[in-house]
Amino acid sequence: MTADVLLIADPGFEGSSLLFNIASSYSSNIVWIAAEPPPVIESIFSAYNFKGNTNVVTPKQWKGYDFVNIMNLNEVSIAISKAGEDFREFALIITLIPELLLIHGLEKTYLFVLNTLWKIHNQGGTTFALLTRGAQNQRDEIMMERPFSCVLRLNKTLTSSGWDRRLIVETPISNLNQEIYEIQTEGFRVELPEELKEKLVQVLR
Repeated sequence: MTADVLLIADPGFEGSSLLFNIASSYSSNIVWIAAEPPPVIESIFSAYNFKGNTNVVTPKQWKGYDFVNIMNLNEVSIAISKAGEDFREFALIITLIPELLLIHGLEKTYLFVLNTLWKIHNQGGTTFALLTRGAQNQRDEIMMERPFSCVLRLNKTLTSSGWDRRLIVETPISNLNQEIYEIQTEGFRVELPEELKEKLVQVLR
């Protein structure tokens, strides 16, 4: 059975980049419904030297990207379908859930996510979603975790030597030896331990 991933991350580029790292390991076909500034998205693509196929949908007007009006959830759903219609199987990255919660509230956003997961499963794909810690209240965060089979949490703390980043695996994964991993970055690239990446991809398939 296809699983789906939710990453809850502290503010910053790391959550988006880490989610892309995992999603692009799962599939070379990526549909990204993005809230990030397009230059950040382009920097993430470049950081991984990604050679697969991408369709990016964003509420920001940008050459080469499809525009979507996030004030209308039906338009967002249609945009996802159109962006994925050229792919038989693909990974859907959706990083604008905090914006949808702000605009549409918990009930409508929750139902939208449920319908999206079902739609992507029917196309043989998997959804990779991002919540930014602090962008929504704790109740909304907890409820938005429920539809996802795999929940990860990326925390970062500023120390005297710089940012300390740790990935917490909140959902048990078979044969995984630990639950907390130190995460390193290089530019916009977020390095993920190979053991964890391999186990995640196995679970998702």
